[in-house]
Amino acid sequence: MKKYQLVGEIADFEYHSDFFDVCSPKGLKAFLATLADGEKAEIEINSPGGLVVYGIEMANAIKNSKAHLVAHVTGMAASMASVIACACDEIVMEEASFMMIHDPWGYTEGNAAEMRKEAALLDQMKEVCMAFYLAKFDRTREELATLMSGETWMTGPECLANGLKCTVQPSSLKAAASVRRNHFGHLPEAAKAHLRVVELSSEEQAAIARARAEQTAAEVVPTSTESPAPEVVPTPADTAAARVVPTPAPSASAPVDWEARFKGASKKINELQASLATAAEAATTLQRQLDERQAALDQSAAQLAARAAEIEQLQAAARDDAELLKAKDADLAQVRDSLAKAESEIARLNQSRHLLTGGVLVQAETLAAKLAKGKSPEEREAIRQAHHAQ
Repeated sequence: MKKYQLVGEIADFEYHSDFFDVCSPKGLKAFLATLADGEKAEIEINSPGGLVVYGIEMANAIKNSKAHLVAHVTGMAASMASVIACACDEIVMEEASFMMIHDPWGYTEGNAAEMRKEAALLDQMKEVCMAFYLAKFDRTREELATLMSGETWMTGPECLANGLKCTVQPSSLKAAASVRRNHFGHLPEAAKAHLRVVELSSEEQAAIARARAEQTAAEVVPTSTESPAPEVVPTPADTAAARVVPTPAPSASAPVDWEARFKGASKKINELQASLATAAEAATTLQRQLDERQAALDQSAAQLAARAAEIEQLQAAARDDAELLKAKDADLAQVRDSLAKAESEIARLNQSRHLLTGGVLVQAETLAAKLAKGKSPEEREAIRQAHHAQ
């Protein structure tokens, strides 16, 4: 059975290493495209969640797939990862795994109207997430809203107790997602015991603060009297409600927008991945062309070898014909020599015959001519026949 590993945070790019994992709609859609209608496949989930927009895109891709998809929660399915799990046809929870549902979380800055707009957007996001939960939980909307507002963490057996339509698989597997404590507001002690919780030491925090201060000092941002436009960044919640960040007072140097930098890095990674895909496609095309050229060369070499064999055969036949012609020339020379000897013998015999019969024949012909002179045709014919009879 094919498997897709939804491991790490949910963002707009796909990246996996020994220290950092990120999954995206692009990677999931590429996996779903390989599945046939009705084919059963597994989506292994161990994720603390991530950006709401991209998590919803992944959940919709699963819902619209014609394959039979099984969500297998091996570590945790928290925040948007739980929405993706509920989009699957089946859910399998490891006994030692966790699912967490909560209200969407974000931050903004601006005036009261902008704050209200942000709150309304978060309410809309909650309704979208709840639609997926309602399809898998035997709970009312009001009950699910309460569970979400309280940031509810559930083990496999607790998911069954809370009405989740799932199968609990007994095992000794431990959750392995890496999270920070400030991502969630009610991380249970049971989860802390199984999770590899990442905490920065005071030295690491000081080093990060120094790096940010140096970067801020190097970048001077012009002051502005206008309030910046609100920005919504859906992330895993660490409180039950949206956190409001107050508008900073104008200054000559504003703090570095680390979220914008993250988005820029994500965009750059996507561009690099697209470039790599294009280069891989070009390399595949070149390899195919090289294979075709090599096949043509192999075919030409085979044809040349066949022609060389034919030429070798013709040369061998020519050598045989030359030897035969040489033998024929010797035989012809003997025949010519024999003919010359025969012609010489014939000439000698003719000469002897002339010497023996030449005088008698001439005298007989002369006498016959004299006798026939003055005779009639009948008499001449009789004389001629008598002459031949002699």
